[in-house]
Amino acid sequence: MKLGIVGLARSGKTTIFDSLTKRVGESVPPGGHAVPVLGVVSVADSRLDWLSRLYKPKKSTYAQVTYLDLQGLPGVLDSKQEYMSLLLTHMRPVDAFIVVVRNFPDPSIGEPDIRRDFRELEDEFLIADLGTIEKRLERISAEQKKGKKIGGPEKDLLESCLKVLNTEKPLRVKPELAAAPEIRGFTLLSAKPVLVVVNNSDDDDSLPDAAFDYVETMVVRGKLEMEMAQLPESEAAAFRQDFGVPDSALDRVIAHSFSLLQLATFFTVGDDEVRAWTIPRDLPGLEAAGVVHSDMQKGFIRAEVVAFEDLRRAGDYASARKQGVVRLEGKTYPVRDGDVIHFRFNV
Repeated sequence: MKLGIVGLARSGKTTIFDSLTKRVGESVPPGGHAVPVLGVVSVADSRLDWLSRLYKPKKSTYAQVTYLDLQGLPGVLDSKQEYMSLLLTHMRPVDAFIVVVRNFPDPSIGEPDIRRDFRELEDEFLIADLGTIEKRLERISAEQKKGKKIGGPEKDLLESCLKVLNTEKPLRVKPELAAAPEIRGFTLLSAKPVLVVVNNSDDDDSLPDAAFDYVETMVVRGKLEMEMAQLPESEAAAFRQDFGVPDSALDRVIAHSFSLLQLATFFTVGDDEVRAWTIPRDLPGLEAAGVVHSDMQKGFIRAEVVAFEDLRRAGDYASARKQGVVRLEGKTYPVRDGDVIHFRFNV
């Protein structure tokens, strides 16, 4: 799972990135150019902690989330045209966007306006998508004039996308269209899920009244969160309590990220490793087995499944089996968040 953190100049997007990834200090890009910076974050999960205490494995592996930010020397990314060019180059492969909008005063650029800033960035996405689709439709038309037959629904889907974009709406307002396999390869920006992070000042934890189309919204006090992220956990917890921040920005953004991408976590357990696996919600058992190992998918027989809460209430696996909460499921079983699974397979 990879999410791109984007926003207009001076919105605090790199501050948010640093607080999420606990990154300290500034790296100087080579040659003074903007560069994409990746931050891989392990997802804290109390369920995996409990399973690790139960099984005492040699290794415990948490789920991971990757965040991507464009960073450069001061002033390098102040040009919106240059920023959008770099965004189109580096951010297209991400699964979703975290759009950071400024909601704190800045004497150099005036009072904040989160609706205006969000709309300005979204318009750039719409324009980029229009260009991509129009170019492809022109190519299809040229091929048809040469007598080449264009099979499949691609042309119709692209024309439907064009109609949506021409109403100045993002493609995510039509989820069935945005998810069509025939157009996924175009990595259309406005089709990606969006989490809007409203970046408030240190003394403001309120969510402003703002309406955005088909997005999730949350408030973060970016500068404060970055300072807390650099403290030892015991000090950070006390600091959060003083400022009325119940959970870290990392925990809240990750929770929203999972919701945004409709993801679930299942677990495999054993003496060697207890591991969390991230999958799309309701992924069939056969495909979930393939996430663990291709051999498990090829030789799939059954999935032995117990819900985490049932296992915790029982106390251990043997007790859960005696209570009848361990089930055998087939290839089409929709894997649920929190399932603890042992895949039976034969290759």
